[in-house]
Amino acid sequence: MMNAYAQYKNQALSTLAPGELLVKLFDELIKQCRLAVIGIGKKDLQIANDSLIKAQTIVSTLAGSLDMRYPISQSLRDMYIFFAQQLLEANMKKNAELVEPLIPLMKDLRDSFDQAEKISRRNQHAAVGGRAV
Repeated sequence: MMNAYAQYKNQALSTLAPGELLVKLFDELIKQCRLAVIGIGKKDLQIANDSLIKAQTIVSTLAGSLDMRYPISQSLRDMYIFFAQQLLEANMKKNAELVEPLIPLMKDLRDSFDQAEKISRRNQHAAVGGRAV
């Protein structure tokens, strides 16, 4: 049963538009940061460590996916570097106070990318005369 779920999940992710996938990455990043804060609070260092490592991996993936031909990419790269540094330090010190302020920033970025994806889809729809593509 678990294998079928994993196949379904992989299939669902592979059919997402790039903007939708970006939003999903941010959703998972936020989730892992929240789990890390909970783990640190409960003194469950394994959960905190695992969640922070997953969060760092997602941030690395986001940073690696940037197209540096666009001016905004440098600002995003700087933000991702800041996230990565804070997550690393939080993991070394098991300090939730280093993670908590990142979550609203991550949520703002996620919401911005979500809005951009919706606008992009709307514009694509309008470009083909209102026909679904």
